[in-house]
Amino acid sequence: MATTALSSSTSTALSTSAASVAAANKASAQKLITSLSAGSGVDVSALAQNLVDAERAPQENAIKAKITKNESRISGYSALSFVLDGVKTAMSALKDQNSFSSLVANNTNTTAFSVTAGATAAGGSHSVNVLQLAKAQRTVTEGLASPTASLNGGKAITFSLNAGGTSTDIKLPDGHDTPQDVVDFINASKKGVTASLVNTGDGTATPYQIVLTGDAGSAGTFSLTPKFSAGGVPAPNASVNHGLGMTLKLNVGGTAMPNIVLADGEDTPQHMMDAINNANTGVKASLVANADGSTFPYKLFVTGPTGAPTDFSLSVNYGAGDEVMVQPGLGLKPSNPINQIASDAKVKVDGITFTRSTNTLTDVVPGLTFNLKDTNPTTPATVELSRDNTSIKDKLNALVTAYNDANTIMGEVSNPKSTFDTYGATLVGDSTVRSIKQQLRQMITGPSSTPGTGVNSLWQMGISVNETGVMSIDNTKLDKALTDNYSDVVKTFTGNQNGLTVYSPAPGGIAGDAVRKLTKMLGTDGVLTSQSTSATTQNSKFQVDLEKLGVRMDTLLKRYQKQFAAMDSMVGSVNSQKTSLKSSFDGMMASLTGKSG
Repeated sequence: MATTALSSSTSTALSTSAASVAAANKASAQKLITSLSAGSGVDVSALAQNLVDAERAPQENAIKAKITKNESRISGYSALSFVLDGVKTAMSALKDQNSFSSLVANNTNTTAFSVTAGATAAGGSHSVNVLQLAKAQRTVTEGLASPTASLNGGKAITFSLNAGGTSTDIKLPDGHDTPQDVVDFINASKKGVTASLVNTGDGTATPYQIVLTGDAGSAGTFSLTPKFSAGGVPAPNASVNHGLGMTLKLNVGGTAMPNIVLADGEDTPQHMMDAINNANTGVKASLVANADGSTFPYKLFVTGPTGAPTDFSLSVNYGAGDEVMVQPGLGLKPSNPINQIASDAKVKVDGITFTRSTNTLTDVVPGLTFNLKDTNPTTPATVELSRDNTSIKDKLNALVTAYNDANTIMGEVSNPKSTFDTYGATLVGDSTVRSIKQQLRQMITGPSSTPGTGVNSLWQMGISVNETGVMSIDNTKLDKALTDNYSDVVKTFTGNQNGLTVYSPAPGGIAGDAVRKLTKMLGTDGVLTSQSTSATTQNSKFQVDLEKLGVRMDTLLKRYQKQFAAMDSMVGSVNSQKTSLKSSFDGMMASLTGKSG
């Protein structure tokens, strides 16, 4: 640990302490002399206490002086931590590329879309037409009696959910065949389709409908189909349509396949499987039996083409009959006027048409984010981009203030003549202060780890530190840098990074690197915390030393008291003998001289 010079406050405290010790010692000595010169009737208790105090005071005050010095150091380190955290906060406001989003976008049609500009956007004008909004597929069931109405006589139901080319079985066990169960199981599958149960309040006996909504854009199309009979069928040749003919409608990859027509008497699962496979559409059907031994063990499984994801759906037109095993109320009819077809967003920007699956477009114009709200196909909107550097200048001025505050405090804690209360002259000669001051200056004056072509240091932006460590901004130079080399300024500060963590090894520019270094400096393993902890640990040891000193002085006092008590007894005995001898001598003189004493 570096040897530190005494601060003025500590020196004053020690001087006062030394004077007090000297006065106490002088008083103790005077009491001792006065007591001894009395010759008799000595206050041995006071004499013993004075001797112990005279021995205790120098040692006690030396320890207390060390404690006071360490407490001053801790206060100094606390002050440094506070101002360095201020610099870190100012740098954090400048470390992300998005922090330099100074372009203001003026939009002539905010009803059709909104637009925001990022740090990489460039000034200019753009013509924008919203031709089509991205919409999610919405499919609605027919009316249902209630959320708890049984759909399959309490029997298990299995649905095939096809979303984005991926087919998933959703199995509802026995006793879970209500509309609410269907909604809960679909949502729990988390396959990109959201289900909700709504009450239309239309006054009919079946006011409830299940609404299915996919992801926005054409890629979010989906289909939901019971796997032939949700409750199963008793045998491969069992009739499912009262022996009447039926038509299968198959859609693969958005293309309707020729209808598969089954004649009267061919309404069995076996005939359906054969007809689908014979259609050669790439969709395969298989008839399997559950191993659970239920009354209706057979199910028809339909699988889409292998390879690239392809959406498909299979619906059944029962003709004159109706489905035997599944309640028709759950039907998902494409003719339902409430349904919505999935569509992509289309926007024309500067004459070029872009198609996206979302209404939030981030890759159409570099640095701009469009949020589409409505269409304006005939009358284009105009987006004018102009730069406003006010917020950037405010952040840079905040950095200057924070840096100069830190420079001031580092000067005061190391100045032996500082008049600052609490923090002044607390770290005089401390090498930690010198090291931190050098590191902080290097963060500001050194070149960026991510230099631009025309600008790579703060001084080129008009930001400089003079010989006394005071930072200032030349606004003329700053304005020129922001006008002529804006992208270089952003890169020099941020490395064109966003959200770079302190643990990332990637270069983060002047601000990003500074935040990383300051975070380490201020952390639990940093130099300030370690130095403060060391001083606190030393003070704990000094407190133990004070306690040990107190024990030794108490023992010494008892010894002195015992010795002085014996001395007092001896003096009393001598005085008694003296009195007796005097009386004898007085008697002898009286007998010889004939005079009475």
